[in-house]
Amino acid sequence: MRGREFGDVIVRILALLLSLIAASSALTATIQVAAVTSPDQWTLGAGADKVVAVNSPNDNDTSYIACSVADDIEQYSIASNSIPVGSSINSASVYTRCKSMAGGTTRWVVGLKLAGTTSLSGYALAGYSYADNTTLVSRPGGGNWNLSDLTTLEVLIKFRFDATRHMRCTSLWLIVDYSPPPSAGNFFEVF
Repeated sequence: MRGREFGDVIVRILALLLSLIAASSALTATIQVAAVTSPDQWTLGAGADKVVAVNSPNDNDTSYIACSVADDIEQYSIASNSIPVGSSINSASVYTRCKSMAGGTTRWVVGLKLAGTTSLSGYALAGYSYADNTTLVSRPGGGNWNLSDLTTLEVLIKFRFDATRHMRCTSLWLIVDYSPPPSAGNFFEVF
């Protein structure tokens, strides 16, 4: 093999290695809600409907759901996603943007429901201004996440009653951290 040919081979090998490293890096996907499921205990405060109220964009008081009853839950199915088949799901987080309407700070928990089992987070807090909160939630039932879990996964928010407080939520969706499958290219096709 001549020097130039050897150099070309080395460049191709390095390019392949870099593409494999890039493919194995973790990515995130934001998945909006698709439909209200049960329980459906919060009210529509403003907006076209409860799904529109909590999906992107964060429009604060233009569209939101509201609650003032202890332990009331609002639950949604999630929309389809564009995560590639063969990807590994590393974690799932629930994003919320909420605020208190009376009496200081308010508390809520978020959760995920899968196959009849619910996993809840710790408390999140907000004052009179909208606060963004991203909460990592474990896989309901334990074990490792599977891409197929996302077809039946539901996301929920539960109001934690504090005296006479009321709250609004303008955003509620799922953020999935995943690793895409390795490149489909065959190593030997490079040469």
